[in-house]
Amino acid sequence: MEQLLQLAKDYWPVALCIIVVIMLAQWMVRSLVRIISLLVVIGVVLVLFFQFSPEEVIQMGRQAVQATQEVVDKTIKPVLDGELKDADIAFQPDGSYEVRTASIRIVGKKGESKATVYYKDEKWEVDIGQLGKMFQDRLGKAEQEGTTM
Repeated sequence: MEQLLQLAKDYWPVALCIIVVIMLAQWMVRSLVRIISLLVVIGVVLVLFFQFSPEEVIQMGRQAVQATQEVVDKTIKPVLDGELKDADIAFQPDGSYEVRTASIRIVGKKGESKATVYYKDEKWEVDIGQLGKMFQDRLGKAEQEGTTM
């Protein structure tokens, strides 16, 4: 028993990290189950009460995802592409960068897939890959210009 207490005293940061990881995993699984159960309930209601076939419900889901992607492609990406053409990009010695446009500011670190986007008083954590190829190209071009000077 004394050895277990000594082991816990010696490795308390590891034990704390394990507990935090378990709690986060539990939270994510619980959230995922809630979302999936909501979608299943909606699907069952559509099939039982509104006389849709299961294939029609699945097709409606696919169409909703496709419509959402089309809206993003037609609205958000053109605005972002227009903003990035005139963006000022600054690189810091620690590997971080800051992209400033007329209305947004993006702060991230080279090599990481996450960045923080600031718009007015709002801020979001986003996946850089979702911002599109033009953002990646513009960032790479600005980095090359900064290293060749």
